[in-house]
Amino acid sequence: MATWGGIGRYSTSLARELARVPDLEIVQVVEEGAIAPVPDARKVMAHSHAFYPTGGLELGRIAEEARPDLVHCLHVPTPIPVRHPLVVTIHDLTPLRVPDVMPSLLRRTAYRWWNARAASLAGILLANSQATASDIGSFFPNARARVRVVLHAADDFLDGPVEELPAAFADGPYLLSMGNIKPHKDLPTLLRAFAQVNVRRPELRLLLVGRDEPGYATSVLGDTPAARRVSFTGRVDDSVLRALYAGAGAFVFPSRYEGFGLPPLEAMASGTPVVCSDATSLPEVVGDAALVFPAGDVTAAAGAILRLLDDDSLRASLVSAGRERAALFTWERTAAQTVGAYRDLLDESGSDAARVRE
Repeated sequence: MATWGGIGRYSTSLARELARVPDLEIVQVVEEGAIAPVPDARKVMAHSHAFYPTGGLELGRIAEEARPDLVHCLHVPTPIPVRHPLVVTIHDLTPLRVPDVMPSLLRRTAYRWWNARAASLAGILLANSQATASDIGSFFPNARARVRVVLHAADDFLDGPVEELPAAFADGPYLLSMGNIKPHKDLPTLLRAFAQVNVRRPELRLLLVGRDEPGYATSVLGDTPAARRVSFTGRVDDSVLRALYAGAGAFVFPSRYEGFGLPPLEAMASGTPVVCSDATSLPEVVGDAALVFPAGDVTAAAGAILRLLDDDSLRASLVSAGRERAALFTWERTAAQTVGAYRDLLDESGSDAARVRE
C-alpha cells in the first residue's frame, strides 16, 4: 500500500519510524512490484489485491508463516482467518458517508464489509482523527471502546529535494490546491470562489495538483476569464510538489469530508499559508493556524482568500503559526503511540480483546 496516495505516505513513514524502535522487529507485506519502505527489514511479497477475498486469504497465509506476536493492518483489509492479536488503522469512511464517491453498489458493499470485519475483529482500531473515530463509533457502535486516535504527520515531507518550479507553473502568482474531482473534495466551491477572487486579482492563477481533467473548469465556470486561469498540473513527484507549495500565494482546501487532511499539513510545514473548510477533521489539523470558512460557502471562501492576499501581516503570522502547528505532528510521536497500542493489546493477550476471534 506504499503507493496508495495518503495511505501510502502513512504506510511508508510509519514503517520507517517503527523500524527505528530498538525492541521491535517488523515484517513488511509489500504488493508485488513495489519497493519496501524499509529495505533492510524483512519483507514478504503479496500477489493479490488487498481488497479481494484472495488478498485476505493470502494475508492470512503470510501471517501464519511469519508467526508474529501481532498483526497491524495499515488499511482495513485483514487476514482471513485472523489468528493473531490484530490492530487495524481506519483512515476514513468516505464511501459510507459520501456514497457518490463510490457509485458502484457492489464495491461499496465490499468496502463496508471490510470495514465491518476490521471493526469486529481488531483488538484495537487506530483512527487518524477524532472525526474518524466518531464515524467509526457511528457506523460500528460495538467497536467504539476499542478506538484510539493516533494523528498522522508530515515532518518528513520536507526532507527530500526541491525541484525548480517548472516553467509552465512559474508564470505569475498562483493559488494552489489538490485536483481531485471526487464529490467530497468540493472543487466546484473552490472554482466559484476563485472566480470571485479573479475579478479583483485577474493576474492570479489557480493550480490544481493532479491529473489533467480537460474541460472541468469550464464545466463549472463556463467559458470565462477565470476558467482560463485554472490549470491542472498533471501528476507530479514530491520534489515538484514541494516547489509548488513553496511558490504558492496560499494553499486552499475546500473539502467537505476528510479522514485527516495531509495536504494542509504539508502546506503549513512548507511555509505556505492555508485557507480551508471547517469540515470534519480539518480543524483538528490546522487549529488556529489557518483561515477557515464554512464548507461549501463560496463567498466566505473567496473572502478568506482575498483577506489573506490583501494583508501581508496576516500572511506572515499564518506562515509562522502554520510552521509551529505542523511541527507538533511528527511520525516519531505517531510511531510511539502506535507501539503503545501494540503493547497494550499484547498485555491483554489473555482477554477477549486479543483472543483469536475466528
